[in-house]
This record gives sequence, structure tokens and C-alpha cells, in this order.
Amino acid sequence: MSYAIVRNEKLTRAEINGKGTHNDRKAKNHTNKDIDPTKTYLNYYIKKNELTYTKEFDKYLKENNVQCHLRSNSIIMCQMVFTSDQAFFDRIGEKETKRYFDECYKFICDYKNLGEKNIISAVVHLDEGVPHMHLMFVPVVHTKDKDGNDIDKICARDFWKGRGSYRKLQDAYFNRVKYSSFIFKKSAIFVKSVKPHNIPHIVIINISINLYFFPLISLGSSNTSNLSNNVFICYTSWKHYTTYL
Repeated sequence: MSYAIVRNEKLTRAEINGKGTHNDRKAKNHTNKDIDPTKTYLNYYIKKNELTYTKEFDKYLKENNVQCHLRSNSIIMCQMVFTSDQAFFDRIGEKETKRYFDECYKFICDYKNLGEKNIISAVVHLDEGVPHMHLMFVPVVHTKDKDGNDIDKICARDFWKGRGSYRKLQDAYFNRVKYSSFIFKKSAIFVKSVKPHNIPHIVIINISINLYFFPLISLGSSNTSNLSNNVFICYTSWKHYTTYL
């Protein structure tokens, strides 16, 4: 049984270059001991940034007709990390791994009609533990101004508007990978009952701004009788989420 995982992080201008140093492997000495420099050549970009993230953002503002009211602490980018567990990648192999990340990239391009032009960078790391992709995007919403004209606006608050925003992301991502033939063509999805409640569920843990989603994927089972797409999220003050299916 494997897992499809997506994590989102909201970033200010002061924070994005630090992410770029890690994502683009610009540090001479990595503090992250999980990085194997002998494998860094295996990393690849689906969309490559040519400049630092701050310079890419400034260039983006000049080249695109977007509205924004930015302060020093405004969220100007979001980073999503897509991955799974090692067993999943070992099972599907190199070619299918590439297609998995291609699908993740296309998912964000399509999500809320974001559009590829609002993606700054997408890099796949194969030199740091389990394969994963870092995707940086500008949280643009397509809306209307006070006169009813269509506009694009940078606003992370509106992009992630509502208490159910992450649940909607989870549902959309789950459905995207569920119906992606390269993952599920010869396999089925099921949820596993966990005692003591004997209710099929997925545990989601939110630590700070990092939200993990765990759609359960079986690459060998043919049992789909208990599968349901109706999701209800309960949470406590400890930010421990349980998704009941």
C-alpha cells in the first residue's frame, strides 16, 4: 500500500530565496545530510527558473498584468511538495516516476485555472531520500474588479479562501491521481479499516503550515467495494485531522 502526498507552504518575499537555495542546489555545503551530492546530476526541472526566486517574481510582475497590494509580510509565492513513499517509486520504475511528477505539475496548472504562466519553478529531486518535486507558484486568483472587469490578482488569502480550501485541494488531487491511468491502470484503490472504531479513514496531520494528504493507494488489490469519495474532515486544537471515507 502506497501514499500520494502533497504539502503546501505559503512564503513571503523574505523566505523564498532560502527555498531557492535548497531547490536549485546552490549551497556549497549542504546542512541537509539526506542530500547525496553524487546523485544531484539526476535532478531535473519540469519548469526551470533562470534567476533567483525574488528576481523571477519581479520579472513576473513586469511581464504580467496582475493586480496586487503587497506589503513586506505578504505571501507572494506558495511551494508545493509532491511525493509518495519509496516502495511506490521502486515499484513503478524510472519512466513511470517521471510521468507521476508530470501529472502533479499538470494538476497545479489546472487547479483553480491557475495556468502555467503563474508557475515559477518545478524541480524534481532524486538525490535526497524519497523522490519528490518542489513546485513554486504565484497564488493568482481570477476575479472581477468593482466595475465588473475580469482581472488577475495576487492574493494567497483568496486562493486558499475558506476553511475547506485544503480539503478541496485534497479531493481534487486525489481524483486526479485516482483517474491517472499510469498509476491505476492495473490496480485498485482501497481504504483500510483501522481499529478501534472500524471506520475507514485517512489521517492528516497539519504541523504549522505544512499539510500532508494521504490518499491510500494499493498497487495490487482488486477490492474496491468499500471505496467512497465523500470526505468529512474533523479537527482538534492539536491540528490533527481525520478524513472519514
